[in-house]
Amino acid sequence: MISHNSRFIFIHAQRTGGTTLTSMLKERLGVDLTIISEHGNTKTADNYYVKTYPNYFSFGFTRNPWERILSWYTLIYQNDKKNLEDERQRFEGFLESDLVTHAESQFFHYNTLDYFSDEKGKITVDHIGRYENYENELKSLFKILQFPSLEIPVFNATNSKNYADYYTDKSRMLITDRCKKDIEYFNYSF
Repeated sequence: MISHNSRFIFIHAQRTGGTTLTSMLKERLGVDLTIISEHGNTKTADNYYVKTYPNYFSFGFTRNPWERILSWYTLIYQNDKKNLEDERQRFEGFLESDLVTHAESQFFHYNTLDYFSDEKGKITVDHIGRYENYENELKSLFKILQFPSLEIPVFNATNSKNYADYYTDKSRMLITDRCKKDIEYFNYSF
């Protein structure tokens, strides 16, 4: 997403509060906001904008990978809920079969760093906010963008339960392996 008047580029990594932020920005900016792609990243055409407008403030959000990947799974299966034990087993199979990336191909990355890094692994955005501190991050972001504070709605909420309850030892290790970059860079823990 890009705004030429407000001079920013937003990269929307899935399950990090981007739908909420998009709604707020649409309400605030209207036609001054151009949505390039819903979940683009700096490895796709969106990198053109980051490179072409280096003076624009570029940003996105990250989220604890165990919570984020479970949220992605929950969104996909939101109309087919099971009891907790069956969910744990289906989620483990979902990860084992690598259905995470098959669901969205190049537009879903296990590591949020992959949304914000170029082909060589260099981070190309100015700021990566943390979903775990979403409200404060948005307040800081609005100050940078010189927007008045806005009420923060919630869209696409999928899970209010403890994410750890959904993990088996195996599924926990699969995320540990696949999301190693985010875990190390952002110092996430299960």
